[in-house]
Amino acid sequence: MMDFASIVLESGVRFMVPLLLASLGELISERSGVINVGLEGMMAGGAFAAFAAAVTGASLPVALLMAILFGAAVGGLMAIGAVVMKGNQILVGFSLFILVPGFANFVLEQLQLSGSTPALTDIAIPGLSQILVIGHALFRQNIFYYASIVLTFSVWVVLVHTRMGLALSAVGHDAQKAQTKGLSPTRVQIWALLACGALAGLGGAALSIGSVGSYTPNIIGGRGFIAIAIVILGRWTVLGAAGGALLMGLLDSLKLNLPQLVNVPIQFLSALPWLVVILMLVFSSRMRSQAPRSLAG
Repeated sequence: MMDFASIVLESGVRFMVPLLLASLGELISERSGVINVGLEGMMAGGAFAAFAAAVTGASLPVALLMAILFGAAVGGLMAIGAVVMKGNQILVGFSLFILVPGFANFVLEQLQLSGSTPALTDIAIPGLSQILVIGHALFRQNIFYYASIVLTFSVWVVLVHTRMGLALSAVGHDAQKAQTKGLSPTRVQIWALLACGALAGLGGAALSIGSVGSYTPNIIGGRGFIAIAIVILGRWTVLGAAGGALLMGLLDSLKLNLPQLVNVPIQFLSALPWLVVILMLVFSSRMRSQAPRSLAG
C-alpha cells in the first residue's frame, strides 16, 4: 500500500506541473481583469513548439524557449483581440482555443513530425529524495518540476510584494480608477496576457516533452479549462492555484493507477476530475467572491 501511495504521489506531482504553470499564467491574466479562455490553445502551442524543436534535434533550452515564445505569441493575439480591439474576451479566447490546436495539428501533419523526444533526467536532492513515500515525489523530478516551484514563488512575490502586482490588482478591480492614478490598463493587460501565454506555453512543454515525450492531437485534453477552474477555486491566489493543481494532478494519477488496485469503471475515473471541479465550483459559489471586479467586464 505504501508503494502504491508513493507511485500515485510521484505521478500526481508530475501531472501537477503543466496545470500549475498554466494556472499561474491564468492567475496573472485574471488579476488584470481578463479571463483567458484561450489558455488551452496557448498550452497546445507551447506543447507543439517544444516537441517540434526537440524532435528535430534542438537542445532542451531551445525547445523551452520556443514553447515560451509560441505561447507568448498566442497571448499577444489574445491581447490584440480582447484588449487593443476591445473584442469580447470569451469569444476571442474561444477562437484561439479552436485555431491554435488546429494549426499545430496541420503543421504536424505537413512536416510529418513523429517520434519521441529524449527522456529528461530526474534531478534527485541528496538525502531528501530517500524519504519514504514523499521522497521521490517531491525531491526527485525533472527540470520542469523545479522550474514550476521557482516560478510559483516568483509569481507570489510579484503579485504580493511589487508595484507590478499592485498595478495588476488595481486594473483588475477598477480599470478606470487605475487610469486616474496614472496606470495604463491596456498596457498592463497586454503584459499580463504575454506573461500568461509564456507560462501556459511552458506548461504545454512540460506535458509534451517533460511528461509524455511526444505530441499528439488533443494532448492538452481540457487542461486549459481545468486551469481556469483551478484559479477560480483557488480564490485568485497563488497558494490556491498551487493546491488546486496538486489536487487535479493526484486525481489524474489515480485515474491511471487505481485500476491496478481495485476494479473501478474506467468511465468513472475519466470523469472524476471534472466531477470534482463541478462540486468545488458549486461549493465555491457559496463563498464571498474575491474575483477582480472588472473580470470579463
